[in-house]
Amino acid sequence: MKKKKISCTALQSSIYLAPDELRHCCKRFFYKGEMKGDVQIFPVKKNEEIKIENIIKEKKKLVKEINQKKVTPCTGCPHLVLDDWDDIENLNIKHLSIEAHSVCSMKCTYCSDVYYGGKKPNYDLKKILKDFTDNNCFSKTVDVAWGGGEPLLLENFETLITDLTNKIKPYSNMIYSNAIKYSKVIESFLKSNRAKLTTSIDAGNLETFKRIRGVRGFERVFENLKKYNDAAKKNIIIKYILTDGNYDKENIDGFLSKIKEYNLENCSFQISADFKFENINQEAFDNALYLYKNLKEFNNLSTFFDYHLKPKVKKHIENILKSKNEKMITNLNTLCDISQLKNSNVIIWGAGDTGRELMTKSFLLKHYNVNINFFVDKYKADQLMYNNLKIKKPNEIKKFNSPIIIASTAFNSEIYNEIIAMGIKKTRIIDSLFL
Repeated sequence: MKKKKISCTALQSSIYLAPDELRHCCKRFFYKGEMKGDVQIFPVKKNEEIKIENIIKEKKKLVKEINQKKVTPCTGCPHLVLDDWDDIENLNIKHLSIEAHSVCSMKCTYCSDVYYGGKKPNYDLKKILKDFTDNNCFSKTVDVAWGGGEPLLLENFETLITDLTNKIKPYSNMIYSNAIKYSKVIESFLKSNRAKLTTSIDAGNLETFKRIRGVRGFERVFENLKKYNDAAKKNIIIKYILTDGNYDKENIDGFLSKIKEYNLENCSFQISADFKFENINQEAFDNALYLYKNLKEFNNLSTFFDYHLKPKVKKHIENILKSKNEKMITNLNTLCDISQLKNSNVIIWGAGDTGRELMTKSFLLKHYNVNINFFVDKYKADQLMYNNLKIKKPNEIKKFNSPIIIASTAFNSEIYNEIIAMGIKKTRIIDSLFL
């Protein structure tokens, strides 16, 4: 039963399996100058049994406390939304992140202590995955992420991912590997569209890579990515996390040069920022846009800012618009003509967290007096979003000429291709970088 209340997708339907705890999310945010997030469901002691009913109990308890206006670990989180949410009576996992160990072959400067230190799971990972499967805890559209430490160093990783994938057939299967080690199983998954691989580079030369990632292996990572790409020719995301000492032009140009050298231009590209940064400075902002512009020349459809960087960029842009600095606004419009949205009606494709935040928290949409006609989501059609905005089926966009904003990061290219396949002109699709 749906009720109007404050919650978020993670609280409702996500589980993060860490070595010694279960978490609701991996989102981090700043509230009153303090970094918060990574909200715990409960700790897990050595050999302790994880009970599904206890997960449900803790999720219900936290949502109740949030709506009672109590101070909780979620207080101040920008992802909380007042909307019609289901009561949490059963476990319906739409996102499962398997971070069950912190054994890694790198020690990155930006990494949290949570993700390194050589911890192994306090519980039987195979058993909890079986329990979730046997009790029908997975949504039909569940997405799974494999990370934590280095997935290839997780005991029985290749068997676990194969068994779980065959049983639940996830909508999305993301592997976060540093690519120091090569896996024929990962190669097979990439080739058969059963998984995507994300690898972070974060440097444009050997010295910076060693300083940021804590090991030598710059060329080996590129060699392994090329090997994956030569075999699969798809499903590879290359990431660049902006952090102290790597967002200068020399490193970014070096990174772009390496992408060309190893023939990786067809890959998808994700630009991020150190989660410890509350804001980004002007140099990081300028060079993030410079990197974005150059990577889009490689792959226009699949180059994006992630949820760590995008809010920081949006905040920076908001300050520029408030300052009414015409020169800086003109520079923004060379990348994305955001002013074309002024007084327009738009369609938003995507009724998840990103879509909700566009509707309720986008400064730019409010600044340019943009009205939302309706949302599109093939899995939520005929439902209502907050403020009674309708969610419609994809074919409905053919009846209108409104600009379309894609409110999805992970599935941006898939949605873009679906829109084009419907015969919609690509000029209707707005670059949502700043939104």
